[in-house]
Amino acid sequence: MKIRWPILRVSGTLALVWAWGISLIALLGFLSLAEDVYEKEGFPFDTPILHQLHQWRSPTLDQLAMALTQTASAKVIGPLALVLAVGGYLWRWPWPRFVLGFGGAVLLTQAGKLAFARGRPHLFPQLTPEHDFSFPSGHSVASLALVLGLYFLLRHRFPDKAVWVLVLGLPWAFLVGISRLYLQVHYPSDVLAGWALATFWTLLVWLQPNKS
Repeated sequence: MKIRWPILRVSGTLALVWAWGISLIALLGFLSLAEDVYEKEGFPFDTPILHQLHQWRSPTLDQLAMALTQTASAKVIGPLALVLAVGGYLWRWPWPRFVLGFGGAVLLTQAGKLAFARGRPHLFPQLTPEHDFSFPSGHSVASLALVLGLYFLLRHRFPDKAVWVLVLGLPWAFLVGISRLYLQVHYPSDVLAGWALATFWTLLVWLQPNKS
C-alpha cells in the first residue's frame, strides 16, 4: 500500500518560494548567532538550558545521550555518507549535489570552528570530553545535512521514501543536537547555529537550477 502525504507535496513555484525563504531565514539565524559569538557576547538561554539538562541527569539518560551522539559521529556518519554518494553514482542519482551539500556543510563547520574559536562549555562536567572548538556543532550539522541531502537525493524517483526520510530523519537530527547539550559539550547556541548552517547550505546547493 502506498502512503500519500498531500500536505508535504507542495510543488512548483510555491515550493521554491518556501524553500528559498527557509534558506534565507536559516542564513540570517546563523549570521545573528555568529555575530554575537564573534563579539564574545553571551546568550541568555545557554546557561539555563544546560543547567536544566544537568538537573535531569540519570544513568539511563546518560547512556541514551551517548548512544545518540555516536550515531552522528564521524566514524558512523562519514562511511554512511560515502555509501550514499557511491550508490547515487551507480544508480545515476544526482550524487554530485549530495556530495557538495553534505561535504560542503562539514567543511564550513570546520572553518567556523577555527574562525570563531569558541571554547566548550564548562558549567558542568562533560560526559564525553571534547577538546576542540565548539561553534557550530559538528554533530548537528552533519546529522541534519545528511537527512536533507538524502531527502533531495530520493525525492524525484522515490517521493514516498523521501518523505519517510524527513519523518524519521528530522527527529533523529533533533535528538542528536539535544544529546550534545545533555552531554554538556555544546551550548544551545552552537546547536542552533549547526542546524541553521546545515539548512542554509543544503538548500542552497539543491535549489540551484539543473543545467544538465
